[in-house]
Amino acid sequence: MKDLKRHLEVISRTGKIIFGFRQSKLSVLNRKSKLIVLSKDCPANLEREIKIVCKMSGTPYLKTSVSSKELGYMAGKLFPSAVISIIDFGSSTLSEQVTGVQEEL
Repeated sequence: MKDLKRHLEVISRTGKIIFGFRQSKLSVLNRKSKLIVLSKDCPANLEREIKIVCKMSGTPYLKTSVSSKELGYMAGKLFPSAVISIIDFGSSTLSEQVTGVQEEL
C-alpha cells in the first residue's frame, strides 16, 4: 500500500490520471488507459462492469485494499474516487510491475 501511494503521487505529478467510473470506462474503451485501479469499496456492479471492459480490451487492473477516500487522497485529490484510470505513468516505474497482470494488491 505504501508503495502504491508513492507511485500514485509520482504519476499525479508527472503523468496523467482520470478519476471516476464513467471517464475511466471510456478511456478503456478508447484504449487510452494503461491501468485501472479499483478501491476496496468500489460498488460491485461498477467493479464487475469495469473488469469486463478491461478483459475485453486487454487493459490490466488492480483491486487495492484501500478505500475510495484514501485512493483519491493518494492520487493527490481531496475527494474520494472508487475507480482511477492511469493514462500516462510519467516517471513512475509502476508500469513495469503490473504489465499484463490482473490481480489484487
